[in-house]
Amino acid sequence: METYRFEGDTPSIFTNKPSTRRMATPTARQLKEAAGLHRRKNRETSGCFLVEGWRSVSAAIDANAPVVHVYRSPALLIPDSDSSARLEHVEVFDISDREMARLSDVKSAPGIAAVVRIPNTALKARAERILYLDGVQDPGNVGTLIRTAAWLGMDTVAIGPESADPWSPKVTRSTMGGIWEVHIERVKDAAAWLDEGLSDGVSVWIADMEGEDVGVWKPKNPCVLVIGSEAHGVSDAVRQRATGAVSIPGPAGRNGVESLNAAVAGGIIMSHWASR
Repeated sequence: METYRFEGDTPSIFTNKPSTRRMATPTARQLKEAAGLHRRKNRETSGCFLVEGWRSVSAAIDANAPVVHVYRSPALLIPDSDSSARLEHVEVFDISDREMARLSDVKSAPGIAAVVRIPNTALKARAERILYLDGVQDPGNVGTLIRTAAWLGMDTVAIGPESADPWSPKVTRSTMGGIWEVHIERVKDAAAWLDEGLSDGVSVWIADMEGEDVGVWKPKNPCVLVIGSEAHGVSDAVRQRATGAVSIPGPAGRNGVESLNAAVAGGIIMSHWASR
């Protein structure tokens, strides 16, 4: 299956190689371009994204992610059980709380952010269990699904063209470091991507209320599990290529509850899948 690669010129601040050298303060241009990573266009052009919060930054460093440099402000509070030794081998800029607020995507800036290169999404081996997000637009749902997939040992999370950008601040924050534990693949054309997989013997199962009971579901690997849009479900192009559908039956008399949240549904189905 085709993987998505970003192309384009890299801004000057992203050409730095990892270094143990500490710089007291960054330039205004460096701060401006780092803050610009909140916009998808800038992430695609530069091939970099911004990771916020000590847990997420330390997870990136522990995973040997391609960290370009780190911004740190006096607001940073490192847990007692943790150590700032992780920062010894990356380039760190010390900035003010006000400057950190400019970089942050949240109301109360966590005091640390890292510019990280978007990982190479080329698969090194055939994936057996793939989660495909078909138009999942809520960043929190996308991040939670990536986190859950990592926890349950999925091989790949494939992101469809209408889903939230996996490298956006809200998504990466929601993954809680899980983004480094599972392969992320960007899909530009769902129909072509699925056709290629089907021709290679991959089964495609969609989450659908009319599907087979997840309690007896036994998919044949390699397999793609599709979680559809929160509002509209699975797209027609994907539905037409499905091997089958899987559902989560609820008790009778649900008092008007029509469906489950996309991230919750995906987590339940993946849990059953992982147990088999």
